[in-house]
Amino acid sequence: MISRRLDLADVLDRWTPRWHRLGEKLGWPQAWLHEFCTYLGQPRMFIEEFNIRYTMKRMDAETLLKPVMTEEEARAFYQGHDYMLWRNIVHRKHSAWRRVLVTMRRTRHPAPAMLEVGCAIAPVSVWCAERKPHWQYFLWDLWPSAHAAYGLWRVRQRAPSGVLAWPHGHHASVITALDVFEHLSDPMKMARRCVETLAPGGYLHWNFVGNELRNDLDLATEEQHRETVEYLERELDLVWERHGYRVSQQRDERPRLMNHLRLKRWNAKRTKAVVAYRGM
Repeated sequence: MISRRLDLADVLDRWTPRWHRLGEKLGWPQAWLHEFCTYLGQPRMFIEEFNIRYTMKRMDAETLLKPVMTEEEARAFYQGHDYMLWRNIVHRKHSAWRRVLVTMRRTRHPAPAMLEVGCAIAPVSVWCAERKPHWQYFLWDLWPSAHAAYGLWRVRQRAPSGVLAWPHGHHASVITALDVFEHLSDPMKMARRCVETLAPGGYLHWNFVGNELRNDLDLATEEQHRETVEYLERELDLVWERHGYRVSQQRDERPRLMNHLRLKRWNAKRTKAVVAYRGM
Protein backbone atom coordinates (compact mmCIF):
# COMPACT_ATOMS: atom_id res chain seq x y z
CA MET A 1 0.00 0.00 0.00
CA ILE A 2 2.79 2.44 0.87
CA SER A 3 4.45 1.84 -2.50
CA ARG A 4 1.30 2.98 -4.31
CA ARG A 5 1.08 6.10 -2.19
CA LEU A 6 4.73 6.84 -2.89
CA ASP A 7 4.09 6.39 -6.61
CA LEU A 8 1.31 8.98 -6.50
CA ALA A 9 3.37 11.33 -4.33
CA ASP A 10 6.29 11.03 -6.75
CA VAL A 11 4.12 12.07 -9.68
CA LEU A 12 2.77 15.08 -7.80
CA ASP A 13 6.23 16.07 -6.56
CA ARG A 14 7.55 16.05 -10.12
CA TRP A 15 4.68 18.12 -11.51
CA THR A 16 4.61 20.74 -8.72
CA PRO A 17 7.83 22.52 -9.79
CA ARG A 18 6.54 22.77 -13.35
CA TRP A 19 3.40 24.59 -12.26
CA HIS A 20 5.41 26.92 -10.04
CA ARG A 21 7.85 27.72 -12.84
CA LEU A 22 4.91 28.50 -15.11
CA GLY A 23 3.51 30.87 -12.49
CA GLU A 24 6.93 32.48 -12.15
CA LYS A 25 7.04 33.15 -15.90
CA LEU A 26 3.54 34.64 -15.75
CA GLY A 27 4.66 37.09 -13.09
CA TRP A 28 2.79 35.61 -10.12
CA PRO A 29 4.12 36.65 -6.66
CA GLN A 30 6.83 34.29 -5.46
CA ALA A 31 6.75 33.38 -1.77
CA TRP A 32 10.34 32.08 -1.86
CA LEU A 33 11.66 35.46 -3.01
CA HIS A 34 9.68 37.36 -0.39
CA GLU A 35 11.00 35.01 2.31
CA PHE A 36 14.60 35.46 1.14
CA CYS A 37 14.23 39.26 1.12
CA THR A 38 12.84 39.13 4.66
CA TYR A 39 15.83 37.10 5.80
CA LEU A 40 18.31 39.49 4.15
CA GLY A 41 16.48 42.51 5.56
CA GLN A 42 15.93 43.99 2.12
CA PRO A 43 12.56 45.57 1.41
CA ARG A 44 12.28 44.31 -2.14
CA MET A 45 14.06 42.36 -4.85
CA PHE A 46 12.86 41.51 -8.34
CA ILE A 47 13.46 38.07 -9.83
CA GLU A 48 15.60 39.64 -12.55
CA GLU A 49 17.88 41.14 -9.91
CA PHE A 50 18.08 37.82 -8.09
CA ASN A 51 19.06 36.01 -11.29
CA ILE A 52 21.76 38.58 -12.11
CA ARG A 53 23.27 38.37 -8.62
CA TYR A 54 23.19 34.59 -8.73
CA THR A 55 24.95 34.55 -12.11
CA MET A 56 27.70 36.81 -10.79
CA LYS A 57 28.20 34.59 -7.73
CA ARG A 58 28.33 31.51 -9.93
CA MET A 59 31.00 33.04 -12.14
CA ASP A 60 32.99 33.96 -9.05
CA ALA A 61 32.63 30.45 -7.62
CA GLU A 62 33.82 28.80 -10.83
CA THR A 63 37.26 30.29 -10.29
CA LEU A 64 37.45 28.54 -6.89
CA LEU A 65 36.13 25.13 -7.94
CA LYS A 66 38.37 22.39 -9.27
CA PRO A 67 37.44 18.96 -10.72
CA VAL A 68 38.75 17.20 -7.60
CA MET A 69 39.02 18.82 -4.18
CA THR A 70 40.21 17.61 -0.79
CA GLU A 71 37.89 17.60 2.21
CA GLU A 72 39.64 20.61 3.71
CA GLU A 73 39.27 22.61 0.50
CA ALA A 74 35.62 21.59 0.19
CA ARG A 75 34.90 22.70 3.76
CA ALA A 76 36.62 26.02 3.16
CA PHE A 77 34.52 26.62 0.07
CA TYR A 78 31.22 25.64 1.71
CA GLN A 79 31.84 27.81 4.76
CA GLY A 80 33.61 30.73 3.14
CA HIS A 81 31.36 31.41 0.16
CA ASP A 82 27.61 32.08 0.02
CA TYR A 83 27.30 30.66 -3.51
CA MET A 84 25.81 27.42 -2.15
CA LEU A 85 23.07 29.42 -0.47
CA TRP A 86 22.00 31.03 -3.74
CA ARG A 87 22.47 27.81 -5.71
CA ASN A 88 20.24 25.80 -3.37
CA ILE A 89 17.55 28.44 -3.60
CA VAL A 90 17.63 28.25 -7.40
CA HIS A 91 17.43 24.44 -7.49
CA ARG A 92 15.07 23.86 -4.52
CA LYS A 93 12.74 26.87 -4.48
CA HIS A 94 9.85 24.96 -6.09
CA SER A 95 10.51 21.46 -4.72
CA ALA A 96 7.76 19.43 -3.05
CA TRP A 97 8.18 16.48 -0.69
CA ARG A 98 4.97 14.48 -0.53
CA ARG A 99 7.11 11.32 -0.63
CA VAL A 100 8.55 12.23 2.76
CA LEU A 101 5.13 13.21 4.05
CA VAL A 102 3.78 9.75 3.17
CA THR A 103 6.36 8.09 5.42
CA MET A 104 5.80 10.66 8.19
CA ARG A 105 2.14 9.70 8.29
CA ARG A 106 3.06 6.02 8.57
CA THR A 107 5.07 6.42 11.76
CA ARG A 108 3.47 5.71 15.13
CA HIS A 109 6.21 6.92 17.44
CA PRO A 110 5.08 8.92 20.51
CA ALA A 111 7.72 11.63 19.93
CA PRO A 112 8.18 11.78 16.13
CA ALA A 113 11.32 13.45 14.83
CA MET A 114 12.83 14.05 11.42
CA LEU A 115 16.51 14.48 10.57
CA GLU A 116 17.63 16.16 7.35
CA VAL A 117 21.26 15.28 6.65
CA GLY A 118 23.15 17.76 4.48
CA CYS A 119 20.20 20.09 4.86
CA ALA A 120 21.64 23.22 3.14
CA ILE A 121 18.59 25.54 3.09
CA ALA A 122 16.44 22.72 4.56
CA PRO A 123 13.93 22.36 1.70
CA VAL A 124 12.54 19.05 3.00
CA SER A 125 12.12 20.14 6.62
CA VAL A 126 10.58 23.47 5.64
CA TRP A 127 8.02 21.85 3.35
CA CYS A 128 7.10 19.22 5.93
CA ALA A 129 7.09 21.63 8.89
CA GLU A 130 4.30 23.60 7.24
CA ARG A 131 2.18 20.44 7.37
CA LYS A 132 3.57 18.77 10.51
CA PRO A 133 4.61 21.62 12.86
CA HIS A 134 4.35 19.42 15.96
CA TRP A 135 7.25 17.22 14.84
CA GLN A 136 10.79 17.71 16.13
CA TYR A 137 13.12 18.74 13.28
CA PHE A 138 16.86 18.12 13.36
CA LEU A 139 19.18 19.60 10.72
CA TRP A 140 22.74 18.55 10.03
CA ASP A 141 25.25 20.43 7.88
CA LEU A 142 28.49 22.34 8.08
CA TRP A 143 28.41 25.12 10.63
CA PRO A 144 28.93 28.01 10.41
CA SER A 145 27.78 28.40 6.82
CA ALA A 146 25.45 30.77 5.02
CA HIS A 147 23.16 28.05 3.64
CA ALA A 148 22.74 26.23 6.97
CA ALA A 149 21.96 29.48 8.78
CA TYR A 150 19.23 30.29 6.28
CA GLY A 151 17.85 26.76 6.48
CA LEU A 152 17.65 26.87 10.28
CA TRP A 153 15.92 30.27 10.16
CA ARG A 154 13.35 28.95 7.69
CA VAL A 155 12.53 25.89 9.79
CA ARG A 156 12.13 27.92 12.97
CA GLN A 157 9.64 30.17 11.23
CA ARG A 158 7.39 27.12 10.93
CA ALA A 159 8.47 24.87 13.81
CA PRO A 160 10.18 26.71 16.70
CA SER A 161 11.61 23.41 17.99
CA GLY A 162 13.90 23.06 14.97
CA VAL A 163 17.59 22.70 15.85
CA LEU A 164 20.84 22.34 13.95
CA ALA A 165 22.22 19.29 15.74
CA TRP A 166 22.48 15.53 15.46
CA PRO A 167 19.77 13.79 17.53
CA HIS A 168 22.03 12.18 20.14
CA GLY A 169 20.06 9.80 22.33
CA HIS A 170 16.99 10.36 20.19
CA HIS A 171 15.81 8.07 17.43
CA ALA A 172 14.54 9.75 14.27
CA SER A 173 11.34 8.45 12.72
CA VAL A 174 12.29 9.78 9.27
CA ILE A 175 15.75 10.63 7.92
CA THR A 176 16.54 12.22 4.58
CA ALA A 177 20.01 11.99 3.06
CA LEU A 178 19.50 13.27 -0.47
CA ASP A 179 22.39 14.43 -2.68
CA VAL A 180 24.72 14.05 0.29
CA PHE A 181 26.80 10.85 0.15
CA GLU A 182 28.63 11.74 -3.07
CA HIS A 183 30.01 14.90 -1.43
CA LEU A 184 31.55 13.07 1.55
CA SER A 185 35.06 11.68 1.73
CA ASP A 186 33.76 8.86 3.96
CA PRO A 187 30.14 8.17 2.99
CA MET A 188 30.10 4.80 4.78
CA LYS A 189 30.58 6.54 8.13
CA MET A 190 27.54 8.72 7.54
CA ALA A 191 25.49 5.76 6.30
CA ARG A 192 26.21 3.82 9.49
CA ARG A 193 25.33 6.84 11.58
CA CYS A 194 21.98 7.19 9.82
CA VAL A 195 21.14 3.51 10.32
CA GLU A 196 22.02 3.70 14.02
CA THR A 197 19.87 6.82 14.50
CA LEU A 198 16.85 5.53 12.59
CA ALA A 199 14.07 4.35 14.90
CA PRO A 200 12.63 0.81 14.54
CA GLY A 201 10.15 0.95 11.70
CA GLY A 202 11.47 4.36 10.62
CA TYR A 203 12.18 5.41 7.04
CA LEU A 204 15.35 6.61 5.33
CA HIS A 205 15.05 8.63 2.09
CA TRP A 206 18.39 8.50 0.30
CA ASN A 207 20.25 8.46 -2.97
CA PHE A 208 23.85 8.22 -4.07
CA VAL A 209 24.54 10.03 -7.30
CA GLY A 210 27.29 8.29 -9.22
CA ASN A 211 29.75 10.61 -10.93
CA GLU A 212 32.84 9.12 -12.56
CA LEU A 213 34.34 12.56 -13.15
CA ARG A 214 34.05 13.38 -9.41
CA ASN A 215 33.66 17.07 -10.10
CA ASP A 216 31.66 19.84 -8.42
CA LEU A 217 32.72 18.92 -4.87
CA ASP A 218 32.16 15.16 -5.31
CA LEU A 219 34.66 13.45 -3.00
CA ALA A 220 33.37 9.85 -2.87
CA THR A 221 35.00 7.26 -5.12
CA GLU A 222 33.23 4.60 -7.17
CA GLU A 223 34.34 1.92 -4.71
CA GLN A 224 32.88 3.90 -1.80
CA HIS A 225 29.71 4.35 -3.81
CA ARG A 226 29.33 0.61 -4.28
CA GLU A 227 30.15 -0.26 -0.65
CA THR A 228 27.75 2.32 0.78
CA VAL A 229 24.86 1.26 -1.43
CA GLU A 230 25.44 -2.40 -0.59
CA TYR A 231 25.55 -1.62 3.12
CA LEU A 232 22.26 0.32 3.11
CA GLU A 233 20.53 -2.32 1.02
CA ARG A 234 21.76 -5.00 3.43
CA GLU A 235 20.90 -3.24 6.70
CA LEU A 236 17.53 -1.79 5.67
CA ASP A 237 14.50 -3.08 3.81
CA LEU A 238 13.97 -1.35 0.47
CA VAL A 239 10.37 -0.12 0.28
CA TRP A 240 10.35 1.97 -2.89
CA GLU A 241 12.73 3.17 -5.62
CA ARG A 242 12.38 5.49 -8.59
CA HIS A 243 15.11 7.18 -10.64
CA GLY A 244 17.76 6.48 -8.00
CA TYR A 245 15.60 7.86 -5.17
CA ARG A 246 15.22 5.14 -2.54
CA VAL A 247 13.02 4.77 0.53
CA SER A 248 14.26 2.14 2.98
CA GLN A 249 12.76 1.05 6.28
CA GLN A 250 14.45 0.06 9.51
CA ARG A 251 13.54 -3.44 10.64
CA ASP A 252 11.15 -3.46 13.56
CA GLU A 253 12.20 -6.08 16.11
CA ARG A 254 8.85 -5.96 17.85
CA PRO A 255 6.54 -8.86 16.87
CA ARG A 256 3.67 -7.84 14.67
CA LEU A 257 0.07 -8.66 15.54
CA MET A 258 -0.25 -11.63 13.18
CA ASN A 259 3.06 -13.09 14.33
CA HIS A 260 2.00 -12.59 17.94
CA LEU A 261 -1.29 -14.43 17.33
CA ARG A 262 0.49 -17.28 15.54
CA LEU A 263 2.98 -17.60 18.40
CA LYS A 264 0.17 -17.59 20.97
CA ARG A 265 -1.74 -20.26 19.03
CA TRP A 266 1.38 -22.40 18.68
CA ASN A 267 2.11 -22.15 22.43
CA ALA A 268 -1.47 -23.16 23.24
CA LYS A 269 -1.20 -26.27 21.03
CA ARG A 270 2.13 -27.16 22.56
CA THR A 271 0.72 -26.83 26.07
CA LYS A 272 -2.18 -29.15 25.22
CA ALA A 273 0.21 -31.69 23.74
CA VAL A 274 2.39 -31.67 26.86
CA VAL A 275 -0.62 -32.05 29.17
CA ALA A 276 -1.97 -34.94 27.07
CA TYR A 277 1.42 -36.63 27.09
CA ARG A 278 1.78 -36.33 30.86
CA GLY A 279 -1.78 -37.56 31.33
CA MET A 280 -0.89 -40.75 29.52
